[in-house]
Amino acid sequence: MTLEKRLTEYWQSNSLTEPGNTVIVACSGGPDSLALLDVLWSLKERLAIKVVAAHYEHGIRGKASKDDESFVKNYCLEREIPFYSESANIPELSRIRGESLETCARQMRYAFLNKLAGELRNALIATAHHADDQAETVLMHLLRGTGLKGLTGILPKRDNIIRPLLPFTKAELVQYCHQRGLSPRYDITNEEADCTRNRLRIQLLPLLKKEYNINITRSLCNLAETASAEEELLHELTIRAEERLCRFDGQVENSYKIKISDFTKEPLAIRRRLIQQLVSKISHGTTLSFQHIEAVLVLIDRNVTGSSLNLPDRCVAKVSYGFFYLSKKTEKFLTSHGTIEDTPYKILKLGGSVVLPYGDTISAYAADSLEGEDSFSKNRIYCDAASCGAELIVRYRRTGDRIRFETGSKKLKDFFVDSKVERSSRDRVPLVVNSHTGDIIWVAGLRQTAVAMADKDTKQYVILSYDKGEE
Repeated sequence: MTLEKRLTEYWQSNSLTEPGNTVIVACSGGPDSLALLDVLWSLKERLAIKVVAAHYEHGIRGKASKDDESFVKNYCLEREIPFYSESANIPELSRIRGESLETCARQMRYAFLNKLAGELRNALIATAHHADDQAETVLMHLLRGTGLKGLTGILPKRDNIIRPLLPFTKAELVQYCHQRGLSPRYDITNEEADCTRNRLRIQLLPLLKKEYNINITRSLCNLAETASAEEELLHELTIRAEERLCRFDGQVENSYKIKISDFTKEPLAIRRRLIQQLVSKISHGTTLSFQHIEAVLVLIDRNVTGSSLNLPDRCVAKVSYGFFYLSKKTEKFLTSHGTIEDTPYKILKLGGSVVLPYGDTISAYAADSLEGEDSFSKNRIYCDAASCGAELIVRYRRTGDRIRFETGSKKLKDFFVDSKVERSSRDRVPLVVNSHTGDIIWVAGLRQTAVAMADKDTKQYVILSYDKGEE
């Protein structure tokens, strides 16, 4: 069966578009995206779509980047394909924004594509993710630790983005270009083992294919398809369970109550998912860790009236007279000063997390690259691993605390005043501290200091995240 026919069947079985839709093909000029643009242009009548091409010139590779743009533009001119482009100095912009090149380029590229989609009356965006990308994604999630949802990998369609090439391997797309007489561009940085995904592609997957499973790529893709279908089914079953079991607690705003005897009759998978689903509803998308969910299940199984458990983002689980409740706390501040649950501090190890009073959580993990990481904000930062050490300390403020900036330092008390942090809230602002030097690395949710700031010489990163109890 030809690639064109397989793509048409995949397109139709996944209902990627409706007749008359405009599809923006994100084309870098490489073999994957060039094959996608070429095949969709040839199938546009059969698929009943309008096709345009879009290229984002990021300036990372200098003249080579501009040559990529010219290549795609000329390809489109020869075939009269509508072409749109935008360019930026990503190296400079990433420095200003304090982001990695990969993160900044991805964000700016999708900002351009989404803006163009709006201008073209809600067009869809087609990306060239293929089977090898899917295998890398699933394997990366496995190595980092994931649940069923993480095993679904890259979906055929999400929001306004479609991925028509997921059934095809890289080799098949390269062969397609060869058969069509196309001469795609190649980005040599993709062959450098300088980040996790590249190392998976260049080192680990070939090893797994050679020593363990010659069909490892297809096996991982099959796993993603299986997980996706089962995730969809479990999601629907969880919604039905919520309708059967859950009631709003009339005594407390935004609170659910469940009869424990009914809840415990549900399969374990549904119980776990229902806890997560309810917490997400009462706290705007908060995600619980596996450990948090297991702790809630233990609380319910014990069924001791008056027992309770603090969860992230000020959520609380409690048991009372045969019912289980999930709600969100309304208290505004802590009364303790300088302590965390009656201890001077908590140890935060890389790859782990600490749960603070009222469910606040700070987590840390190491990463060789910032590629694929979420956007960074006041509640999520990255640091230089060499300056952090193997473990950190999380504590609250103490008399004499100072924080160091790139130019000078300041008393923590004065920093709180300048940042307009209310006096009653200062005792509950967590501090992440170097365990050896005692220097404050992060005033969580407010300011990263200069102590462990990542720079161009950083070899490994530490990602710190703060799930804040009070919004």
